[in-house]
Amino acid sequence: MTKNFVSDALRGGLEKKPPVPVRVLLALLSTAVFYVFALNQRYAMIDEFSGSRMEELIRITAAVYTVIYAVSLCVQQTIARKQPGWMHLLLSVVTGAVLLGKISLLDYVSDDYSIFLSGWIYQYSQMGLKEGLGTYIASDYTPPYLYMLQLISRIDNYPWQYLIKAVSIAFEILLAYVLAKLVSLKKPGETVQLMTFHLASILPTVVFNGAYWGQCDVIYTSLCLTAVYMGLKKRSARSMIFFGLALSFKLQTVFFLPVMLPLWLRRDIKLRHLALIPAAYMAMMLPALWGGKSLRHVLTVYLQQAGQYNFITMNAPNLYQFLPELDKTMLYEMFSPMAMMLGFAIVMVMCAVLCAHRGRMTVDVSLLACLLMLSGIPFFLPKMHERYMFGADVLSLVLAVYAPRRVLLPLCFGFASYLAYTAGLPGDRLLDLKWAGMVQMLGVALTGAELWRALHAGEQEAALSEVKA
Repeated sequence: MTKNFVSDALRGGLEKKPPVPVRVLLALLSTAVFYVFALNQRYAMIDEFSGSRMEELIRITAAVYTVIYAVSLCVQQTIARKQPGWMHLLLSVVTGAVLLGKISLLDYVSDDYSIFLSGWIYQYSQMGLKEGLGTYIASDYTPPYLYMLQLISRIDNYPWQYLIKAVSIAFEILLAYVLAKLVSLKKPGETVQLMTFHLASILPTVVFNGAYWGQCDVIYTSLCLTAVYMGLKKRSARSMIFFGLALSFKLQTVFFLPVMLPLWLRRDIKLRHLALIPAAYMAMMLPALWGGKSLRHVLTVYLQQAGQYNFITMNAPNLYQFLPELDKTMLYEMFSPMAMMLGFAIVMVMCAVLCAHRGRMTVDVSLLACLLMLSGIPFFLPKMHERYMFGADVLSLVLAVYAPRRVLLPLCFGFASYLAYTAGLPGDRLLDLKWAGMVQMLGVALTGAELWRALHAGEQEAALSEVKA
């Protein structure tokens, strides 16, 4: 009798929506269990330290990633408020397994880290805070990312790449959350949002970019997508602020800016709020100005970036992979004017098409237009890196959830990026990058076809109604 009573009580608890105290208790217990697992992970780069110092560094690393786990779990619980107890238990386990998998990738040392980042952080570690803010280390990087490197440098004699990757993994939570919220605009169910959250966390592009490579593309992308979401929710001022914050981290934010046109056509954003973009950008520059950097530097840092790496393509899966295998600098000199004009032309054509169909700016159309910009502009522009397709890779997931027939979009964009990534990571590239360019071109074409279909869906429905009448 007692056994059946306990069994029935447990079964009933798993099938019912747990009250807030139970959810809090589950989160605390899960976090404690994760900390134990993280504490017993093998951190190869810490092996060079000995004695109590090694144990201290392991505890620091475990604590940092346990905080990331706790934040991720709490974010998911806000989505899963109406879900039964077994779902909350499942989220705890899956979140822990995914994060432990990413921790296992921390010891890979990229060329970017060994050649650039590690040296910059070491130099910062030898300076005071204000001196570091004013120094021109890595002067082609915008100050906000360098602020993070300065904070990381405060921990002495530590494998700093663990913290560099922790920053990217932490922003993956924001990315997954905002993708789930974008899905909720058309698919309000909690289950589909949670599915999107976890799919976003394990996309190959996301895992390779952050936990493995230690790149920061997730930072500006998550901020840009938050801006798009805020715009679609008619929170114009917040949308522009997030665009400004994203722009302060990376120039590739400009690939997202054309989406302001459909948002404006939908009356989601107001022109007067555009001034908030430079205002937010300058607010992020204030610590650097306080440290002693010149106003000219913080305003022209992207011009310095634009003058570097004059190659027609930097392993990007784009049109220029089809050119003959000649010197990339020579190809840049020959084809860069044409490439810039093609990139500009696709923006103009897109703007003209959207203006011509301004009465049909649905959420679906707006996001498809954004995806076409994110995938199409880098496909035609010169000097593109393999990572510049990151925004298209993740946004395509949302549109596939909207309409399962679009599943080829994330598959095309994700596979093209994966092929391009293998050219910049250890080992042999999987396939020639011409194949990456071909797959990316297919994804761009399918996105264009889906956008055209969405723009004319209203006309087709009207014609069908007339026939039935």
